[in-house]
Amino acid sequence: MRLLWYYTDYIRVFEPHSISIRLYNMRSSARRHLCCGILTLLCTLAAMLPPDAGAQVSAAKPYHQVVSEVVGFLVSDVGRNGIRTNDDDPTGYPVPPYFYSYAINDWNNLDGNLNGYPGYLSVSYPAYTAAVAIDAFLDWRRWSGDDEGLARARQYADWILEHRTPAGDLYGNLPYSTQTDGVMGGGWDGAAIMPDKPAMFGLRLLRLYDITGDAAYLDGALEIADVLAATQLTGNAADNGRWPFRVVPADGTVTQDYTSHLMPAVRFFDDLTDRTGNPVYVQTRDRAWAWLLANPCEPTSASYMRWEGFYEDQTPAQQTGFGDHYSGHEMVVELVKRRPAGWQDLAVAVFDSLTARYLVPGPGTKYGIYVPVTLEWSGWPEATYASSLQYARTAILLYQALDGDPRQVAGWRQTALDMAAVCSHGQNNRGDAADGRMFTTVYDLSANFNVDSWYEQDFNTVKYFLEIMALEPDLAPATENHILAADVALTSVAYPLDSVFIEYATADGAGNERIKLTGAPGSVLAAGSVLPELTIPPTTTPGWHFDGATSVLSIHHQSSPVVVTSAVSAVPGDDPRAVATTALKLRAMGPPGTGRPVIGVDLARDGHLHLAVYDVRGRIVRELVSGDWLTAGTHHVVWDGRDRHGRWAPSGVYLVRGRSGRDVARTRFVQVR
Repeated sequence: MRLLWYYTDYIRVFEPHSISIRLYNMRSSARRHLCCGILTLLCTLAAMLPPDAGAQVSAAKPYHQVVSEVVGFLVSDVGRNGIRTNDDDPTGYPVPPYFYSYAINDWNNLDGNLNGYPGYLSVSYPAYTAAVAIDAFLDWRRWSGDDEGLARARQYADWILEHRTPAGDLYGNLPYSTQTDGVMGGGWDGAAIMPDKPAMFGLRLLRLYDITGDAAYLDGALEIADVLAATQLTGNAADNGRWPFRVVPADGTVTQDYTSHLMPAVRFFDDLTDRTGNPVYVQTRDRAWAWLLANPCEPTSASYMRWEGFYEDQTPAQQTGFGDHYSGHEMVVELVKRRPAGWQDLAVAVFDSLTARYLVPGPGTKYGIYVPVTLEWSGWPEATYASSLQYARTAILLYQALDGDPRQVAGWRQTALDMAAVCSHGQNNRGDAADGRMFTTVYDLSANFNVDSWYEQDFNTVKYFLEIMALEPDLAPATENHILAADVALTSVAYPLDSVFIEYATADGAGNERIKLTGAPGSVLAAGSVLPELTIPPTTTPGWHFDGATSVLSIHHQSSPVVVTSAVSAVPGDDPRAVATTALKLRAMGPPGTGRPVIGVDLARDGHLHLAVYDVRGRIVRELVSGDWLTAGTHHVVWDGRDRHGRWAPSGVYLVRGRSGRDVARTRFVQVR
């Protein structure tokens, strides 16, 4: 959530009621507090509206298509009119625009007062944005096999490691939470940083270390861990085990006290405990977890259900007392994972609290048909794609975790699915922005609410849609092969053509994966040895199980690489008896770069022809001929360079596969635009 008090002339809340609050003096604390108080009341009233009987909109497009298009925007590195990179640093190197600016407007401007605070040309939020960006890029790599995801993740992590707080500070070697005009720090943080964010970044460093083996990532994570362990608060139940929200790194002066966002620290020290067995890490984890249970999760605590203290773009006065959705949802996730005594009732209570505060369930609001959605926080009641997709992910996760439990609510899943469908409509289509990027808020779908698109919305869209498809495999494409989930980092992943569905390796050889396939596997090999087929999904016994109803393959293995072969070696839809013969030949014709490749087809006999273009990962790009009857001889088929959705296909290597009866043939060409 990025609230730009100084540039917003007015905010219209929950139209058609036409309630407007004019902010005559954007720096007036009294006016800001009055505004937020009224907005909080309206937020609460909206959450009390009765749920709608059903979804208002269906999905705009398949979710994997949204993900692919958003990633395409992120790696396009667009921006002009003062795009800032590390060229300003003589010892540095150019970096992507999202390193320096959290927002990009509809005309690709990254450098202006619309994107920052008064007096700043550019603002970004390095610790948090890097964490979600690394997840998005690495999850995309697992999904697609595209190593650009790993390269982008490493570039961001390397940048943050180079720009941390001074090593000699009390809170040294930690990532900054705000960057202004290319300088770490500033904004509403001033001289402070946020100690809740380093654990988020540290977790991603460990993930990168497992993939790459680069010791710099492990060293960086350990440096963060040692500082957090040394600065963890002690004292009474309200303090013991937590960290303040904003502190000056040099001497620990607290500029904002309370935050409930301790879940990343619990996970971070849990991971480090497994790796090192360090008793200091064990104690740090256990105290942080105990604080969560004794405060925001404890009905007798003054901080019960106080999910608060996450955003960087607010002064302490602007957000103290204003709850947000983020840490509450992460607490539900942690309860489902750790399952302490009574976790079911507690998880339901937290989820119900968030639903009551933030869910916009039905029509009658300014969002029109684009409901259900969920709001970011009480101080700025706007629905975003990050908050809504996080809610949808959490609702599905809790629904599945309580399977067979009387506390399970059937409506959770349906609301989540409806919410995901709404979010699929959220891609910007204004000006230069019709390039896959997401709008800022759901309100942009019914009004020109915000001229900026926030990078965090794009990263979170990728992250949460991939997580949702992993939880609900039916939402993943049936015509493509994808790893949905893996409990161990993948050091390599590829989606070859023809007889191999997928090939990957894990960090330590062992692992559990769930994979959506286009058909039943022929075999599964681990380090060259055939794994046995099992009657139920494996847990501890090496082997594999394929669920024909969901087309999901579950694998447990103790060694890698893992190779999943197809039952037949042919074009999707081929007769399994089809073989490569000289009766059908394909030839790539015409010089590359024309934008209109020509495929020469030589048929030895009359027959029906099927011809399609695939990318190098075996995903269909465009069907060119669908069973047309052709006479024997030579034919020419032209591809206009567009995919099956009418969009220009990017430059790269493409494959053409054809079938006529039992004859198959293949060729490839280079497309340059």
